[in-house]
Amino acid sequence: LKCKQIYIYSMEKKINNKKSNESRSILNIKPKITNMVCTVDLGCILDLRKIALKTKNSEYNPKRFHALIIRLRNPKTTAMIFKSGKLVT
Repeated sequence: LKCKQIYIYSMEKKINNKKSNESRSILNIKPKITNMVCTVDLGCILDLRKIALKTKNSEYNPKRFHALIIRLRNPKTTAMIFKSGKLVT
């Protein structure tokens, strides 16, 4: 919220400093969300090897990365599942 207030204040200041119509159209900008991150803690220990064998589009190589990576097509997203029961999507 504080960043949004700073942004609006700086845009208003720019508009007040310039008298042209182009500078007034700056406030018509509509933001588009392109990335979101969610985390979940299941509170239990998971057997990633078993989960990897039972799921499609999963990748588990503990020597390279200590999480199971599952890629979904619809919605297009990637989930990282850790042995500790924590998920990051």
